[in-house]
Amino acid sequence: MKQKLVFLIPLLLFATELFAQQNRFDEATNLLEEQRYADAIESYKSIADDGHVSGALWLNLGVAYAHLDSLGKAKYYLMRSAEFPETESMARESLDVVENRFSRRSAVLPMLPWDRFFQWADEYFGSVTLLILGLILLNVGAGFVLAAWFRPGYKKPFKYLSITSGALAAVFMSVSLYVDYQNARYETGVTIDRQSSVYSRPDTQSAVEATAYEGYTMRVDLRESESEAGWFYIRLENGRFGWIEENAVLTY
Repeated sequence: MKQKLVFLIPLLLFATELFAQQNRFDEATNLLEEQRYADAIESYKSIADDGHVSGALWLNLGVAYAHLDSLGKAKYYLMRSAEFPETESMARESLDVVENRFSRRSAVLPMLPWDRFFQWADEYFGSVTLLILGLILLNVGAGFVLAAWFRPGYKKPFKYLSITSGALAAVFMSVSLYVDYQNARYETGVTIDRQSSVYSRPDTQSAVEATAYEGYTMRVDLRESESEAGWFYIRLENGRFGWIEENAVLTY
């Protein structure tokens, strides 16, 4: 009986925590429905700060900011919501509405073919899945090598199969490592100020390379930025590079 109680106590605590978080989320949603957008935002952010995030939470934050005409922040949270399968469709529809409200839009250079490939590999597989597939293929290749020893009559086809499996394993594992490297080095950023200057150096006295208006999306180079506190080194969608003040951008 005591052993059963030991197992039940953690389950009860977990269920209580889930109920408490759901109750907080419902209260925040009631504030949103009552058009108390600032209060709803504060409540949702409190939940997120405690580590309880979901597509619905990001979606509602985006909606609240859109009602306050803070479109950069609305876009940021809707983009985060779009990463969750359960809210992806609604988030993308809301993003289209928000995008149409921006007074300025950035020119967008088409992605290079290899960038599209690595983005697709990350979205549909992820680095961990790619690595596992690579290891499986590596073991399959080793299996064909062993099979060739036991079946000398099929040595040639087994040899080709082992080489093919090994080559595919190398491709999958290389893509996995590169995707993981990209995810560790880069983040997506969204401008939240009405407009922000992009400088040639991390110094407001340096030359202005471009202007990032509210809602502009960019790639943030974390490795390049880590040596300059308060600044991000970025690449805008129009291909321009430069430095932008950290407080002008939200990243994920």
